[in-house]
Parts: sequence; structure tokens; C-alpha cells
Amino acid sequence: MNPDIPQEVRIVNAIAEQLFDVWPVSIVMIDLEDRIWRMNKQMSDELQQDADIIGKPVVDMLEVVQDRENVLPRYLQDLHEGRQSIIHLSSNCFMLEPKRHISFLIQGALMGIYEENRLVRIVLYYRNVLEESTRKHLLNIALSRTQIFQWSYDMERNLMIIDPRYFEYLGIPTRDYTLTPEEFAYLMHPDDRQSVFDALTLQLDGSLYEAPVEYRLRRDDGSWEWFEAQSTYVGQLKETPFRVVGICMSTQKYKDTEERLNEALRKARRSDELKSIFLANMSHEIRTPLNAIVGFSSLLAYGESDLTKEDIIEFTSLIEKNSRLLMVLISDILDLSKIESNTMEFSFCSVSLHRVLNEIGSAQRINMREGVELLLDLPGQEVTVYTDSARLSQVINNLVNNAIKFTSEGNIRIGYRPAASGYVNIFVEDTGTGMSR
Repeated sequence: MNPDIPQEVRIVNAIAEQLFDVWPVSIVMIDLEDRIWRMNKQMSDELQQDADIIGKPVVDMLEVVQDRENVLPRYLQDLHEGRQSIIHLSSNCFMLEPKRHISFLIQGALMGIYEENRLVRIVLYYRNVLEESTRKHLLNIALSRTQIFQWSYDMERNLMIIDPRYFEYLGIPTRDYTLTPEEFAYLMHPDDRQSVFDALTLQLDGSLYEAPVEYRLRRDDGSWEWFEAQSTYVGQLKETPFRVVGICMSTQKYKDTEERLNEALRKARRSDELKSIFLANMSHEIRTPLNAIVGFSSLLAYGESDLTKEDIIEFTSLIEKNSRLLMVLISDILDLSKIESNTMEFSFCSVSLHRVLNEIGSAQRINMREGVELLLDLPGQEVTVYTDSARLSQVINNLVNNAIKFTSEGNIRIGYRPAASGYVNIFVEDTGTGMSR
């Protein structure tokens, strides 16, 4: 121990000596001839170097690569010539140990050490940020493909600091990617403000609140978009959080999907209800012609021998009529099955509406009740449409059958009228009680 050195200086030197090797930063000290004068344990371990490196030219042992250029010689020259006293390394600098091919991303600086304004040493210090940068880049890649945004709440400045993509996504103008609580409340739907600020107040008071909170934000076009946010706090200072951090995510797509699924479920339930009603009606409808067929067939087969020829012709006609009706009903049931299995087939061709409606009129006249007249209302000029003739006839016949069922007197009118833009309006009108839409 040198007694000429004051105790205070010795204490400072001892502290510096201990910090030099325990500090979690790599440090190399360079003399005025640009030779390595000293390096700490952190750097020695990181670059796998030993004491043999001391005294060797630093530019032979290390490279600081920035934009594909080894900038270490140039930066050393700038410090020697006094152009700069400290040079901060850019965020894309690499440390390279060429002999062992060791390289990694760094953050740090080169700094001159001066005595009486005279350069005596140069210090290169840095921190290996490869893992940190890798995680950051991977996170940014992941977030860039989502609508998930990072945010934090600065307790001292009373500001929300939010991912720049957040403002771009919502179309919100910003200067520094921050929002005051008042600005954030202005963007939020009035119905959601209380629940959000209740959760944030709990967090700011030091009560750990990690449950997600849903709310709506107004976009630049005035529309509302659903978000979900979750937060926690980083440390506590005087019983309050030092900083609140969290993420928020747009859930609008999930809300839209949920609504579509609910709508599909409602339609499916309604379809099941309609199918049940249809089958119940069909069950009743089938019994009527079936009973007629069985009854009149029994009369013909086992009836009295005094049946006249006119009776036989009438009974046979009724059997034929009800057989056709039964075939139509069974065909409708089969069509329902085809619709549900998506196997319904269509055969499109040019069809004359005059011909279709005339055929329907001729076939349906024999089904009219007494006191009900079937009328055809066709325009003077014949119209041809491109459609499935059988399916079109099926639809119109079903409407006519319904009209027959609920019309006890008056008339049933079927026809069509050309409409605008190449369309045609086909109608079935009756004087009966009508049908629900």
C-alpha cells in the first residue's frame, strides 16, 4: 500500500477495482498506442480471452462492425484527434473476435479518459444484446401479424404509452404515441368507460388485477371496434405500482364470427321448426288422399254389386286424382331431403311462361271447389325465361294448391307481368283467407 496516496483515493480505487470485474458490462481499456491495456472478467469470458491478449493491438484482436464496416480504427482515430470525446455505437453494431469467430450484437460506446484535458486512455464498453434483440424481433414479427398492441402507463407523467401500430390501426393521429386518460376515455364507448376505469384504478392502487376487460373504441371513420385488454404492474414504489404494463387486442373479428354463428344457429333452429311444421302438415296432407284411395278402392273391390258404371267411373277418377296428389306430396318430401343434403338438381332451359301457366291451369281446373273459378291472366306478348321448368311448375302448383285449400268461393287468378331490368313478376291471387308471409 502506497502511504503517499490519500485514504479517500485508495478507497475509490478499491471500489473501482471491484466494480471493474463484477459490473455486468464488458469493458476493455486501450492505451495511447491502441494496445489492450486491461479488460474485465465479463469481456474475457464472453470473448474467451486470457491474459495473453494484454499488450496486443486492439484492432488485431477485435472488430466493431457497423453496416458491414469495421469502424473501430476510425473511431479510435476520432478520439485521438479530439473530434469526439465519446462515440455511442448504433443499435446495429456487432462485436467480432475474428480468430475464434465469435460475434454478437452489442450496445455501448467508446469513451476517452482525460487527465488535465489530455487523453490518457480509451475505454470500449458494451453489453451483449443478442438474446434481447432476438426476443424483441421475434415478438415484433409475431405482433405485426396480429391486432395485439403493447401499452404501459407512466405513473409520473400520467400518460399511456402505446404501440405505434395501435394508432395506425385505428387511424388516430398522434405525435408521440401517447394518450392521456382523458383522451383515452374520449375514444371509448360511453357504456364501457366505467368498467375499464374501475379495473385500471384497482391496478394503479396496487391491487393486482389481471382479468381481461372488454371495451369498444371509436375508429377514425366513427365506427366502434371491440377490444380486450389485460394488464399487470412492474414493481411497487411507496405502496403504488411503479409502472402498469399490458396488452390490448382487437376482438372485432371474434365478435363478428360469434354473431354469424349465433345467426346460423338461429336459422338452423328456425329451419328445424319449419321442417317439423312441414312434416306435421305433410303427415296430415298425406292421410287425406291416402284415405280416399283406400276407401274408394275398397268400394270398387268389395262394394255392392249394384254399383253403376257412372259410380265406377267417378270412384276411379277420384282414386286417380288422389293418387296424383299423393305423388306430389311424396315428391315434396323427397325434395326437402335433397335440399337438406344439398343434392337438389336443376335443369335449366328456355321456358315459355304462357305454356307453363296454361298447363298448370288445365291441370288445376279439375281440382277447383264448387263456386271457385280458376282464371288465367296472361299478357298479350309471350315471355320466355331461362329456368328449370319442373321446379317453376312445382312452386306455382304449391301456391295454387294452397289457394284452393283456403278459398271457398270467388276465384283464383294466376298470371305474370314483365317487370323492369329483365325481371318477370309471377302471381297467384285468390279471394280466400290468404296465407302468412
